[in-house]
Amino acid sequence: MITTPCKSFCCIRIHNTEALKSAFAEADWIALFTRFYVIVKEQVLLHEGELVRSLGDGLLGAFMQTEQALQCAIAIQESLIHKIPYASTGFSCKAAVASGPYYRFAIDDSLFDYLGTAVDIAQQLCERANGNAVLLHHPPMSADSLLPIQSQAGVQQQRTLEEYYFEQPLCKLQGIKSPVRSYAIFWQAVAHHYHTSQPMGEFRCKSEEEPEQPAVQFGKVTAFKKERGFGFIQYFSDENEYREIYFHMSYVVGQAVIQENDHVQFVIKPGKEGRPQACSVLVMGGRMIGQVADLASDGSGYITIRNQASEVIRFLILPHVSRHLPLRMNDVVEFVVGSGSESEGLIATEITLHPSDKLPHTTETGDNLSLGTIEQAIVTVYFADKGYGFAKCRRNNIYVHVSELTDPEHIPAPGELIEFEVSPGRDGTYRANNIRSVQRKE
Repeated sequence: MITTPCKSFCCIRIHNTEALKSAFAEADWIALFTRFYVIVKEQVLLHEGELVRSLGDGLLGAFMQTEQALQCAIAIQESLIHKIPYASTGFSCKAAVASGPYYRFAIDDSLFDYLGTAVDIAQQLCERANGNAVLLHHPPMSADSLLPIQSQAGVQQQRTLEEYYFEQPLCKLQGIKSPVRSYAIFWQAVAHHYHTSQPMGEFRCKSEEEPEQPAVQFGKVTAFKKERGFGFIQYFSDENEYREIYFHMSYVVGQAVIQENDHVQFVIKPGKEGRPQACSVLVMGGRMIGQVADLASDGSGYITIRNQASEVIRFLILPHVSRHLPLRMNDVVEFVVGSGSESEGLIATEITLHPSDKLPHTTETGDNLSLGTIEQAIVTVYFADKGYGFAKCRRNNIYVHVSELTDPEHIPAPGELIEFEVSPGRDGTYRANNIRSVQRKE
């Protein structure tokens, strides 16, 4: 066994391996992994490294210098995007680089392997990384000590060296005594073009004031009383048993049409008297209106919408979906909600440009009102049995629906003063969102 001062290890793994294996026939999976192996081996050799271990869904390479290992990880990511088109396979990979002392021992006369803390850190960081991420374990770096790297996107955008590095919170790895410091390397065209919101989401540090985010649940609508605007969702709980939970139309994102047997995504939050209810209900297959927030040169990007709590929800645009559609940043589009793999999260399908080419919050559809502003109006009529009515705001008739009442149990009465967010209705009219009753001033 030989101990040497220092070496850099680059771990490359396929992201979401189990989902890919289940989606492919065995022969197709083997062919896909073979292409992955060839690309990784080619780049490792080009960057003067050596392949030292197969990991089942990835490979471990060793390099004399950290710069070589890091540049190799970026080159592998870029090569895989071009040679294994993500849109057609759902394929992505993740990488991590760590440096330090190591132990080299002979398995037989011609085969060697490596052990050591740096090897363990590279493998564990890579295992916990998200799709398209490149993570670097390295001592604290100043602006003068950043490693010289570059990516194709960085060159095109004339990115400075500092813009490649984003320091991650310290994290604890199994079997490693001290917390590990790491940097996310933004090699992509846009900094957050990972397949999930964080390069290493499960290690994101939260402040004491930041509340725990509720877990996303998936279920099926078992009952829905359209005339009263509420229903129930059946889902499989964390306790491994089926449960039913109440939901109201006011918490269906985008006011999408919802019916019994629809599949939905939601989060559980306390409702009236602390009873749990489904919030931020997203109808799978429902049609939505959103805005193009990010767009890369290959057509991939994100569409964003907001739920009732004004939280942003992102939908991945796959390159092949937008290939024949001239999308631009900030375009308002209609799309169908789809669910991708674990790495993709929510995806947007059947994307079309919205008839209005302006942003919803700046478009005007009538006299003296702008969409997205907060206004007040007087209720003129409300049909409680049908769940809708109208209110008067200046010279405009505003459509009021039970699904937009912040207190669904309160029935608006004629002459009541309400406050709401102005939204577009049908045929150039207005619709009230997030409606609440307000006291008249004496």
